[in-house]
Amino acid sequence: MTAKGRKQSWRTPFRRVAMATENALELARLGHFTDPEHAPYKVAHQMRIARLRRYGGDEHRPTVGAPLLLIPPLMVTAEIYDVAPDISGVTALTQLGLDVWVIDFGSPEQEEGGMKRTLDDHIKAVSDAIDWVRGTTGHDVHVVGYSQGGMFAYQTAAYRSSEGIASLVTFGSPVDIHRNLPMIQDSVAGRMFELAQGALDAPLDKLEGLPGFLTSTGFKLLAAHKEVGQLMDFVRKLHDRQALEKREARRRFLGGEGFVAWPGPALKKFIDEFVVHNRMLSGGFVVDGRTVTLADIRCPVLFFVGERDSIANESAIRAIRGAAPNAELFEVSMRAGHFGLVVGKQAMSLTWPTVASWIRWREGLGPEPAALQAPAPLQEPEEAGFEEVDFDVELFYRTVVGTVGAWWNRMGRAATDLGEELDSLRWQVPRLSVLQQMQPDTRVSLGLALSEQAHANPEGTFFLWQGRALSYAQADRRVDHVVRGLIRCGVRRGEPVAVLMNARPSYLSMTTALSRLGAVSILLSPNRSRATLEDALHGSAPRFLVTDPENAALGLELSEEVLVLGGVGEERSLPAGVIDMEQIDPDAVELPGWYEPNPGLARDLAMIILTAGRGKSPRAAKITNQRWAFSAYGAAAACTLSPRDTVYCCLPLHHPAGMLVTVGGGLVGGSRLALATAFDPDAFWADVRRYGATVVFYAGEMLRELLRAEPSASDNENPIRLFAGSGLRRDVWQRILDRFGPLGILEFYAATEGNAVLANASGEKVGALGRPLPGSAEVALVGYDFEADEFGRDEHGLLIRCEDHQPGILLARLDAEHPLASFTGGDEAGRRLLRGVFEPSDTWFVTWDVLKRDADGDFWFVDRASRMLRTAHGVVATRSIEDALYGFAALRHNVVYGIHQGGFDRPVAVVVTEGNRGLDLQAWNEFAAELDARERPHWVHRLERIPMTDGFRPDKSALETSALLEGAELFAYDERAQRYGAAPQDGSVIGA
Repeated sequence: MTAKGRKQSWRTPFRRVAMATENALELARLGHFTDPEHAPYKVAHQMRIARLRRYGGDEHRPTVGAPLLLIPPLMVTAEIYDVAPDISGVTALTQLGLDVWVIDFGSPEQEEGGMKRTLDDHIKAVSDAIDWVRGTTGHDVHVVGYSQGGMFAYQTAAYRSSEGIASLVTFGSPVDIHRNLPMIQDSVAGRMFELAQGALDAPLDKLEGLPGFLTSTGFKLLAAHKEVGQLMDFVRKLHDRQALEKREARRRFLGGEGFVAWPGPALKKFIDEFVVHNRMLSGGFVVDGRTVTLADIRCPVLFFVGERDSIANESAIRAIRGAAPNAELFEVSMRAGHFGLVVGKQAMSLTWPTVASWIRWREGLGPEPAALQAPAPLQEPEEAGFEEVDFDVELFYRTVVGTVGAWWNRMGRAATDLGEELDSLRWQVPRLSVLQQMQPDTRVSLGLALSEQAHANPEGTFFLWQGRALSYAQADRRVDHVVRGLIRCGVRRGEPVAVLMNARPSYLSMTTALSRLGAVSILLSPNRSRATLEDALHGSAPRFLVTDPENAALGLELSEEVLVLGGVGEERSLPAGVIDMEQIDPDAVELPGWYEPNPGLARDLAMIILTAGRGKSPRAAKITNQRWAFSAYGAAAACTLSPRDTVYCCLPLHHPAGMLVTVGGGLVGGSRLALATAFDPDAFWADVRRYGATVVFYAGEMLRELLRAEPSASDNENPIRLFAGSGLRRDVWQRILDRFGPLGILEFYAATEGNAVLANASGEKVGALGRPLPGSAEVALVGYDFEADEFGRDEHGLLIRCEDHQPGILLARLDAEHPLASFTGGDEAGRRLLRGVFEPSDTWFVTWDVLKRDADGDFWFVDRASRMLRTAHGVVATRSIEDALYGFAALRHNVVYGIHQGGFDRPVAVVVTEGNRGLDLQAWNEFAAELDARERPHWVHRLERIPMTDGFRPDKSALETSALLEGAELFAYDERAQRYGAAPQDGSVIGA
């Protein structure tokens, strides 16, 4: 080396030090080296909480007419799409010929009212932006979002049912937040998030929001190893002004300028709806008072997945496949982290060109993007400087969640049964304790339960109706207004009031208001005949009858004093002579001195429900507050209902399973209650996804109808965790599990007129009723001689308890803690009340239900005693025959009853075939040959429809008349030929 070279080599380090010092001083003095350079745009529209930018300048001439709208996430500025010229997404897209728009939420902390913004404000702002862009350009809009901006895109598309949206494109946007927790099972994640919410609620209430500096600092802490590496790289290049200026925009963006505050109300709802309750996945999140589900997205969706993304992991993002079953879905997977999806070399070479190709393809201007089928490219080493601002996951949980994180890590190693034990401790035990400690003078009622929920969780959603949401506070306020209206009309405490309404929110408001007043609701079915309704009203003789607008005219035929509630905001045409309660000003009603809200005690009569009874006339079952509480708290405990649940009620509200179990259980469980007008198999899954229903209560044969639809790939992609109810047959039970699982089924038994309550809480034994609910009445199975039609007795004249697996009659013991308030007595008192059953002084209620108990103590339903047939081959339950006939694949429904002929009962089957096709006699005879002789019907009628009761059970009494069966296809069994053949249509079978 020459002397000159040695001198230059010797000076180079000093020159670098000098230049580094100069650059450091300038940075210390000015805080930056150069102002960031951004792509040109103009503010095309000013909205309440956002500005709408249009990029490209006046000289820009897009080659694609359809516009593209970019949505940034909260906490990050709109400059995420334009960090620096060489990594600018908007520049890349405009150069590719697109019409680029960006919604800019600004810096909430710097704008008036900015920190009070709600999540709904942002979703509606995106929706308004879509309308503006669409109106300006005349084209549907391709909506594109990064991270939470992509979540906004999903939510807005669902909110709009995809109207005006050409397609969605998202980058690293999670749908199933619970899958973002490392090492934690999905079934446990929800419980842990709920515990975390309890710990964070108070701090969140006190915070105005998360400041921008905190979110920026959080990102640095959560990627500590990256932050240190970038700092060392910055120091090494401090002498190189050109290199520093090139990275200046990136440094300033990550240094804090790219981060803004997250408004408190928006943060709180985000945590509640999408983190704790995970409603992006399940559906049923509320926007502007409306329930929304991603199942309403019907436009094409392209989602990008970062294989190195530790903020939104792959399974959380890919959950869109199950959440949006009606959308056409496409995926691009990249070897990138969260930021690298939209910023950096890979974004410039893959992300934005793919987006441009996607839009051209969807608009019919180009081929399908190659990236939709190509494997993910390898990442270039030099891209890591900016693209991978990854989370240190363990540090995240320690830093942000603190002690809750420790719980999460512990629970991550827990099995699912431990989570179930936690649910048991938190939800089941307190409710069962309420039942066990309940005394006749305990204050408990429907009205009180709503008051308590409104006090504990006023802003929580109580019920959902036709896509709208109402909070506990709003529902409670509505009930108070109805109470004042009832008082104005002259209703007093203890007075019976008939209610004749279709399922609607006003039905709940009225029955709850009557409870709060201390009056008694008589729940009537609008589907009953006028004669039946007149019979029901004759026994209780109420002064007032309350209807909705649809049933007002029928109400006038039944009562002189008709009050009408409901239909606010709808077209209402009420007949003359009714009192429109909606016209009563509650503020003008002075409460009388006798009024005491929620006075009901456990022993007090709460409501009267009509049950089917024996024969055609319904019986009036008296429901005390205690009986209501046993149903409500029992259902909530058995189903482990919690605020994270949405209970779907498609059962009639005048039915015990509707008002007592579904409404009562949902209310005391603190769950959201989604109300349907009626059960509609065709609308069922759409409703379930719209509301995010997690628990569905059923009755009778209701669920069999769900199996009629053609199987779909999305059958098991649903939010339901539990079906609960009574009357589910074993074949339907198993098919529901196989087709729509994983989910649970909880079958229970609750005698409407007695105090016996059984529940199969584990669901392990398919078809079982389970065991007695703690706090309910003692039950016993006693032997019965079905041939002689009498109870079996021992030498002392006492009844005999059944052995294991022996069918017997179920009895419920009556005592001071479990009085019989539901049974109205009358002519059947002698048959239903037995004294001296096991000891001289005891009293028991006879349910006349035939059950059997296995060796483990679980009960199984056999049939009603009146439906046990004495055939020539022995005693058999009609239900047993029906279960056997369901083994014939071509049957949709079947019902069996008996005709007494020749000294024996002969089974008659009424069947409905799939597609109402004719009965294939050859296949039927082959099937029947394998049946037990007792289970082989003597006659078979084929109908197109079997009449059902309000409880979705076949109406056998209606079938036992010739009118319905006249002209029906009839087959008879020939004992000698041992096969079925066509029988003459002379009507001789019926009543023979």
